[in-house]
Amino acid sequence: MLKHAVDSADPRQAWHVWRVLSDRHMLRFLGPVQTDMFSRLVVTICAKRGQYSAWSDLEKKALPEFALCAAGSGVSHGLRQCMLAHILDNNSQAVIELYERYWALLETKAPSLEMFREEDQGSAEPEHDGDSPTGSPRSPAAKFVRSDIFLATITAFAMQNSFAGALRMALQTTVRAPHKHTLPWLKLLPDELRKRVEIFVRRLDAAKLLARPSALAKQFSNLTRDQALQAIQQLYRRIMEGLTGPDRWLTVSQTQKDADKLLVVPELTWPSFITAFMRCRRTDLVQKLWDDVTRLGIRPPLPMWTALIEGYAELKAPHDALSTWNLMLNQGVKPDALAYRAVIYASYHSGEVDDALKRFENFQHELPKMSPPPEEGTVLVVYNTILHGLLFYNRDEQARALLEHMLSKGPHPDIVTYNTFLRWYARNDQLKSLAEVLQMLEPTGLKGDVYTFSIVLSALMKVRDDAAQIMLNLMHRHGVQPNTATMTSIIDHQMKTQTEVGFRSAFDLLGRMERGEIEDAKPNDVTYTAMLTAIHRSDWLGKEVIDEYRQTMWDRMKDRGIRPKRATYNLLINACLDNQDPDGVQQAMRYYRDMTRKDGFIASDTWYILLRGLVRRREWAVANELVEDMRQRGFEAPGALAELIRRVRMQASQAGERKAGPASHF
Repeated sequence: MLKHAVDSADPRQAWHVWRVLSDRHMLRFLGPVQTDMFSRLVVTICAKRGQYSAWSDLEKKALPEFALCAAGSGVSHGLRQCMLAHILDNNSQAVIELYERYWALLETKAPSLEMFREEDQGSAEPEHDGDSPTGSPRSPAAKFVRSDIFLATITAFAMQNSFAGALRMALQTTVRAPHKHTLPWLKLLPDELRKRVEIFVRRLDAAKLLARPSALAKQFSNLTRDQALQAIQQLYRRIMEGLTGPDRWLTVSQTQKDADKLLVVPELTWPSFITAFMRCRRTDLVQKLWDDVTRLGIRPPLPMWTALIEGYAELKAPHDALSTWNLMLNQGVKPDALAYRAVIYASYHSGEVDDALKRFENFQHELPKMSPPPEEGTVLVVYNTILHGLLFYNRDEQARALLEHMLSKGPHPDIVTYNTFLRWYARNDQLKSLAEVLQMLEPTGLKGDVYTFSIVLSALMKVRDDAAQIMLNLMHRHGVQPNTATMTSIIDHQMKTQTEVGFRSAFDLLGRMERGEIEDAKPNDVTYTAMLTAIHRSDWLGKEVIDEYRQTMWDRMKDRGIRPKRATYNLLINACLDNQDPDGVQQAMRYYRDMTRKDGFIASDTWYILLRGLVRRREWAVANELVEDMRQRGFEAPGALAELIRRVRMQASQAGERKAGPASHF
């Protein structure tokens, strides 16, 4: 009967079925097939009627019930259409009331909804309770709100011009609005409302990051790793507009007027931006940020100074780092352990080892006075930094003396400490000293990690044919069971050394894994991908050798029935484009062609990696043909990718480069 009602779009018959089930208390037993039927019926009738005011009295009573029941079971398209009907009828409050009923329903049904959770809804937020905006436990419904319902409710608040209401709603959940869902939704709205919803979505995207520090830190880590400068700048502009624009929705202090209506920008935001801009080599943007922060009435806190010093050191501008340190002291800012670590790193990076030692001695002198006292782990980071500097400049006697001090008086060495010594002795072929450090390590109870065993393997490969077996024996002594993950990590570490010894040891381990000589360590797609990416990044292997190694890896994967995934292709394309040899573009485009031939589907992450690499290499002609390929496939690009496309089109238009393209590299 229900199927007939759906097929004939008969709400009266469906309502009869609903009433019977409701009277018998059987609605909770509806399965996915039945809830999907109810939802499809709502979509069909909404499409015919349009606005809510065109619904019949029965439909006004029945359709919301059908839609909510289905949405509470994870099928949301009916509820979305109900909300859209209210929006087109200019009744924003009805949308909000539907959302509140939906939320209450999710709270009761959350445990049974895990199978319906959206995989692509854009949530990048940690889900543990401690990271909620208020610090209070988050509702069990938080991670089950569907992105289409989220967008419809944002639209309702936008109709009321109530960003505060939208913000309160958004911060309850972990959901974000993916670009691929937002664009189709916006096309359904009137022009003026569409623009306002776009603004709300952009602000809420930034707000949800700012409200949860760990989510913000993760976002910065991802953007900085990819050097996604455009996206970093976009986020910065949104935050500054929220602080200084006419529709202010951010504040830098809880004590400001109307703080209860504004979201506070966490202090970690500013040093995170400094680190991101520095890693993109944009000191001009750092200077602008510093000026902006000062104009906002903020006295730059210690983490900002530390991030600036670290940034200059990583840019190999140690004199700027030391000047920043001195300026910080002159302004009365007292350094903590991490600030000392940054300036010590900058000092030995400039070759001033004695200066680094002097600053380390100052740190030891000031340590007892620091309030609050730093954790031992933080103090250990400072000690490990100076040890690294001493060994880098061949001050091994001073480094060993400091290690003895740590063993007797603390802070207690960790595996990083021992690995620092192992790496130095391995590079200098001092195998006796390396063995002594391994002997020191065993009684401590510390377990070696991937770097420990990889360092040992690299050292022994130079002198022992059985180096791999010795390394495996060492792993067993440390209670570390060799498996696919650990072996793959060691292979990856060996390949990244970009040396003949490293390559030889990696291939030796791979052979052992393939032959089944290492129990629980069969090579997988990650293993082969690690080797292939290192091969493509190598700047010392000739083209013929690279081609040979590449073919060998693909043949081995094929023999083992391992089919490359999209992530595999993405990593390989990125590795090829990182290699500055002209052949890198050809290799990348070969993988692109292989993807299109095998699957035909290219996702936005692949397009972004390809286009970003081509733009970085100023391969404008190839990039322009790639953009044209995207257009022909009907692909709609999200944010950062859309900006890349704009740059390519502008450059191609100016240069008139439309001759060579991907075909010239195949």
